[in-house]
Amino acid sequence: MKILISGIGGIGGYIASILCANHKQVTLVARTKRKDALQCAGLQLHSELWGEHTYHPPVTDTPSHLGIQDVIFICVKNPSLPEVLQAIKDCVDDHTIICCIMNGVTYPDVVRTYYPQVRFVPSCIYITSSYQEDYSILQTGNYARIFLGSPDTEAAQVVSSLLSHEGLQCRITTTIQQEMWHKYILNCAYNVSTAYYKGTVADVWNDDSRKSEFYTLLEEATAVGRALRIPLDEQLPQLIYTRTDKQKNKDVTSSLARDIQQGKKGELETFSGFIVHTAATLHIPVPCSQKYYQTLLRAVNAPLPQEK
Repeated sequence: MKILISGIGGIGGYIASILCANHKQVTLVARTKRKDALQCAGLQLHSELWGEHTYHPPVTDTPSHLGIQDVIFICVKNPSLPEVLQAIKDCVDDHTIICCIMNGVTYPDVVRTYYPQVRFVPSCIYITSSYQEDYSILQTGNYARIFLGSPDTEAAQVVSSLLSHEGLQCRITTTIQQEMWHKYILNCAYNVSTAYYKGTVADVWNDDSRKSEFYTLLEEATAVGRALRIPLDEQLPQLIYTRTDKQKNKDVTSSLARDIQQGKKGELETFSGFIVHTAATLHIPVPCSQKYYQTLLRAVNAPLPQEK
């Protein structure tokens, strides 16, 4: 089975390691310095859960020459998705399965715009993983689990069979949209608040007013989801807040916080812009989300959205 994976950052690098450990025909898509590092030193994983691993799969920056693939994993940030979908067009036919392991809740619509008939499997992953200066992958914590779901149950089973190995718990669910929203709502508070305060969860949790606004961000994101008719429990904000409160290691930050500190916009539109813009369309007040969003836009010198 020919497997392609695009996006070899913290998440994609971990997924690629699982695939390389258990399957032979795996090709990575990477560019510039990351491509050079992978070709020179290999795909290196330092995992608290799974141990030390190094693999030497083929790496390319031009996937079009690879021909049709059986399964393509896309693990990029949302702003890069259209470019990736365009780059793999010569790798996709009517039997190819695309599995996105990404943040947010809008990427399925983007995939369908490019490939209306593709066999598509969305997912939701819980893991703490990031890439290091040398492009090796560092995974911390004692968990790595992924939920998969698709009306194409056979496609979901194929993806599950590829990923269900030591180092990753894999589960097929019939409620993938809800699972995606559960994680998304968490990230609307977790990513956004850590980026706003340029710190860790501990920096948020050690201040009562910051904790209160963290909860408000959860409430506002949940309100938007429910207005979109996503079946979300009214108690979801409290459940997520309580889970975060009980989290033992709060000295962790987020991908958005790292991006903002580097002057990059990252997935700000994914975690905050989507909530603010959708709320405006639905006439739902989200003052806390709007405050954080506009402040973070200014932090990276991005233009503020025009008032409608």
